[in-house]
Amino acid sequence: MTANGFWIGIEAMPVSVLRAAAEHERPIFCGRLSLNQGLQAELGELYERAEWHDVALDTAIGQGYLMDLLRQRFPVASVVLALDVSTGEGMRDGVVAPVNEALAHARRITEGLLIVTRAVEAMMPPGNGALTVMLRGPRRASSSLAEGLAAFVEHFVSAEAARWSEGGRLLRIARADSAE
Repeated sequence: MTANGFWIGIEAMPVSVLRAAAEHERPIFCGRLSLNQGLQAELGELYERAEWHDVALDTAIGQGYLMDLLRQRFPVASVVLALDVSTGEGMRDGVVAPVNEALAHARRITEGLLIVTRAVEAMMPPGNGALTVMLRGPRRASSSLAEGLAAFVEHFVSAEAARWSEGGRLLRIARADSAE
């Protein structure tokens, strides 16, 4: 049986990553599809090769859906989780974002990271598989919130990586080019 590859948070992935992912034998793309209407046109024929799921990781329904999808598509060999830590127009340098916007953004990042790492670890066979957390956003943070979230994600992945390796799994972090 061919192992599945998951790409989660596709709205935060560069198109070049999605193009490369579509070459996988069994690609499964998950994310807020409604946030990127032009994706189908950009990917062209590659769009048809992948399995697509509209998943909102910041909702209980989306989290449950993703966990069930991982279970249904067992075995899972690789997962890429993209997190966009950059902050929106309202949260730039010198501008204090409304608390509700800042909290919602922080929850999307932290909940997405925690849910995906735990679900993938539970569904990935011991001794096999990798989870890559792809951080997207400018190298120089657009706000103190973005800088803090990036630091949290990097530290969390670093701290968890040793535990993952004990089970024969790989947990790593990568940076995506935010210019695309």
